Amino acid sequence: MTNSKMTTNKKIHDYYYDAMEYLNIGDTSNARKLLKKSIELDPDYVEAYVGMTATYREMGDFKKEKEFADLGFEKTREKFPQWPEEMSWGEIENRQYLRAICYKADTCQISGDLKQAEELYRLILKMNPRDNQGVRYLIAGMFAGLGPQDIDDMFDEGNKKQDWSKLEILMWEQNKQHHFWEAPEEY
Repeated sequence: MTNSKMTTNKKIHDYYYDAMEYLNIGDTSNARKLLKKSIELDPDYVEAYVGMTATYREMGDFKKEKEFADLGFEKTREKFPQWPEEMSWGEIENRQYLRAICYKADTCQISGDLKQAEELYRLILKMNPRDNQGVRYLIAGMFAGLGPQDIDDMFDEGNKKQDWSKLEILMWEQNKQHHFWEAPEEY
């Protein structure tokens, strides 16, 4: 890799991480600006589409959220025309792809395409059975009639109380009925 390419890649990553810092403090305007710069430098940088999806979700603009979720998913499919057997969260590079698939599933669920959402959630759980992402809670929520934001709210409540038992109970109850996740032995 040439120095010029390395410098460009560093810029792309820096824009993304700076954008996520802006998003964490609620500054969606600056987050969007930096993510757009990442995309201009590399139109195939999935993480930037994931960041845009998160930004528009934060803004409550579902149309744009779905647009960027679709783009991130398309770029992920281009990278993986055939899904790999395993896509571990432990490999940092994989996280952008797992997030892109998850955001696509979320937007399918919100749009009422529960069949597609279920297929994508199950795909993630198959490729990343340790589920470091918490997809088992999203699919459980879907089966219980709850949306992704409801599950996020339950996580926030659990974080405040340091008690995630509501989520765990929901997941185990729904898993008994729908068999979407098998806990790893060390769980």
